[in-house]
Parts: sequence; C-alpha cells; structure tokens
Amino acid sequence: MSEYTQIQTYARSDQHTFSSILRKYRIVLERLGCDDQQVIEWLSQLSWPTSDDDSFGDIYASPFILSPAAEKQITCAGLAVSLFMVSPVPILEETQPCWVGLNLLFEAEELRIDGLSTYQPEAGEILWHIMRELASSFREIGVYFTDEWQENRSWRAITEGRGEAWAFDLAIFPRELSKHFSVLPAGFQGTLVAQDFGFAQANRWSRLPWVEAEHNHNSQPTHESSNQS
Repeated sequence: MSEYTQIQTYARSDQHTFSSILRKYRIVLERLGCDDQQVIEWLSQLSWPTSDDDSFGDIYASPFILSPAAEKQITCAGLAVSLFMVSPVPILEETQPCWVGLNLLFEAEELRIDGLSTYQPEAGEILWHIMRELASSFREIGVYFTDEWQENRSWRAITEGRGEAWAFDLAIFPRELSKHFSVLPAGFQGTLVAQDFGFAQANRWSRLPWVEAEHNHNSQPTHESSNQS
C-alpha cells in the first residue's frame, strides 16, 4: 500500500463561506498550473452537508499535474477536502463554525531519494513554491507538509492547544502564531518568508527547500544575458 504525504492548509468556515473558500483554493491551484478541468469541476461541485448523515468531506482520488515553477512539474496523487466541526458533536446549523482542511496528496516514494526517508532537492523546491502560494492566500493557520503520522497535528495543537505543533517536515506559518512555536526543537532550521516563518526538519531534506529554490532562482540566466548569448 502506498504511503502518502500531503500539503495541508485550513480555513475557518460555515455554510455561507464554504463555497468561497473552495473557490479561493481553486484559483490558487490554477495559479500553480493546474489545468485539469476534472479537478476544477470537482471542487466547484462540493457542497456543505445538509444532514448529519452526509459525508463531512470528500476525496478526489485521481492524479493530476501542478507546474508551480518554470519548466518543473509535480504529480499530485489526489486532493482531499475535510470538515472539522468546532463542536464535539457534529450538529449542522447554518452558522455552525468549522474548519475546512484542504490537502494535496503525494506518493511519498515519488518525492524521496531511493531507499531513504530524505526528500529529493527537486521535490523540496517544487513543494516550497506550492506552499508559498498557498500561504499567501490562506493566512489563518499556515501551510504544512506532513506524512501520515503527522497529519493535522500542527493544526490541532494551534486550534485546540493539544499535541505537538512541530509535527511536520516543512511549514510556513504567520508570525502571529509564533507563540505556538516558541521552543525550537533540535533538528529544525528556519527562514523568514515575507510576513511568515518557514521551518523544516533538516534531516528530512538533502537540501533545505528554500535554499534549493533560491539557488535555482539565482542560477537562471537574466533576460539581458540571454539576449547576449
């Protein structure tokens, strides 16, 4: 059975804002190079559950391509949308607050160096581009790249005060959330990203994603040098 990793982000929602959140997410995916109309239509057709018997989420289980960086692509194994009710008992009301979880799924084996738990530098660069784009649009909780064991743990630590906020391999989160990350665990390295912080478990990356992205950005020929050549 395949092991999955995911890029996770979240937005507070209710029945009235659910569609606009999905529309915003859809726009971000299009900016990231998603031109798969089946994905776009699937997101457009999701609706708020009308009874407690309805599913509180759905999964798009077919692969699709994102092209977030110049001439570089990554295959998503699928996409998951989940509803997490604030109330311990899921009672549907028009103003019932919840969190919408938005997950881009990836097959872990495709991102890692053969036989290792370390991610390829090329994968890190592309994931970083995707996460920066999402972080610019979804500002409440941040964006987290996690494995199956880490899934939703950072979100739960921030929103419920339970568990370990540092349960991720890579993250970008607003500086206003720094109180949840006040004690830096051994093995993490960080960077500044506009109004956000970025952190990674260094031993999971052959090269830190933001370092790889900056290196490749600086290595690209300028327009002027291209004309001269």
